[in-house]
Amino acid sequence: MKIKKFQLDADLQRLEEYLRNQYLENKNMTSWLPERLHDLIYRMGAQETDGGRKKSVDYIFLCEEDAKIIACILPDGDSIYISIKNGYEQLFGSLLAYSEENCLPLFSREEDGSIDFLVVTNDSLTYRQEILMGLGYKRQIEADYDNYVYPLELNVSIDLPEGFRLLYGEEYDDEENKWSACSLGFHPDREAPDFRNGMNPYFSRKDSSMYQDSFECIVVDENTCEKNDVCSYCFVYVDKETRTAYIEPVSTREKYRHKGIGTAMMHGVMQRCKEKGIEKCYVNSYDWRRKFYNAAGFITEDSIGFWHKTIK
Repeated sequence: MKIKKFQLDADLQRLEEYLRNQYLENKNMTSWLPERLHDLIYRMGAQETDGGRKKSVDYIFLCEEDAKIIACILPDGDSIYISIKNGYEQLFGSLLAYSEENCLPLFSREEDGSIDFLVVTNDSLTYRQEILMGLGYKRQIEADYDNYVYPLELNVSIDLPEGFRLLYGEEYDDEENKWSACSLGFHPDREAPDFRNGMNPYFSRKDSSMYQDSFECIVVDENTCEKNDVCSYCFVYVDKETRTAYIEPVSTREKYRHKGIGTAMMHGVMQRCKEKGIEKCYVNSYDWRRKFYNAAGFITEDSIGFWHKTIK
């Protein structure tokens, strides 16, 4: 067994295939979807570069046996996820220790030089909890959630207030407005009719091989004369081989919340996924977002624990 650093040109297809096989075997998100890997590489990588941070993709590590991937370390900004092939669960402790040694540059240091090292793991993988506690990790109270929906089994309606319209990305060509609305949803303090944010993550995402099968879904306000009339925005990664979709990011501008607009957008996503033959759509959620996704028709599949350890 050996551990090697991920190389984009040489290893992307291999890692995709590993994650794809993990999903097809387990039929859940206890390993990342290939779509999430693409989001990390092509969107988050540009976002981290623009923010002057280390790129998460540079700290992906592959664990191999007989030249085949049996596990991997998948960082996401200031957190680490470890995916392990069934039958190799005993590797978790050693991969955790390897992460602590080799992924530290991704984390910010406190004034005293310490690092709050964060490991994310599915609660359904119960064997990991004892190992984490034994190595000094503590689980925070708040949790994340994998939520999913079977679009082929649902008949949903797109119910919007008068003057609002749902569109897919190809029906609305102002890319700046779409991406700016996404940012304003996460940062309402920047709300302004002419707000524009860095477009590098938006354009970088187009380099993904999944981009041609993926799509955007938006809701626009036709009552306004503002230049930015986009209320809600989301991007949907599609993997035709697993017949899954991963929705990230999802955002509604603050002044348009609590009007059913975000729910209508998610129903628009389900309708398009249904047309594409997608069997299962996934989102990650936490705090109040879980209630929002469940109300839109998503089902909670698994809770995800955030485990912290102080490293000096």
